[in-house]
Amino acid sequence: MPLLDGCEDPITVLVAHEIKAISDADILGWAALHVAPPSYADDLDYLQLVRSNPRNAVALGKAHAHLRSLTARHFPNFNERSAEAGRMAREIFLRRLRIYLQDDIKPFHVCRMVSPIEARYDFPNWLGCLYDACDWTDERTTRAQAPHIRDTIEQILADNTESLSQGGN
Repeated sequence: MPLLDGCEDPITVLVAHEIKAISDADILGWAALHVAPPSYADDLDYLQLVRSNPRNAVALGKAHAHLRSLTARHFPNFNERSAEAGRMAREIFLRRLRIYLQDDIKPFHVCRMVSPIEARYDFPNWLGCLYDACDWTDERTTRAQAPHIRDTIEQILADNTESLSQGGN
């Protein structure tokens, strides 16, 4: 189950990449599905993303730079460290956690988000205890080896659902 469905704007995709919720290949996957509005449909960086082959290492390596340039040009007032970006990051993070519970992705795909989120958004409370749960988790860790991550994710989702119903962030 992919995190992005193509309906997201470039800012959302950039935030998702910055918190490591998606990879460079996911940027190209988004671009292949995305129907750009006229404001940036002819942008050279956007067209590069659309035309890139995700199996081409050079094109893949340039995906983030093209997305960053596109965003800087067409959304110049967007600040990646703003409260708005933090809200977007939280929603992307929670979506990734829900996908983890429904899909067969590795714990590492959730855990790799912790450090960028902590650094960018100053240790937000919506991360819950994921930092501790992810201790000693790497690319080879299986779900069977980390059932505590599922428990932590369920708690984070419950806490954040409660927080949303009370109007908090």
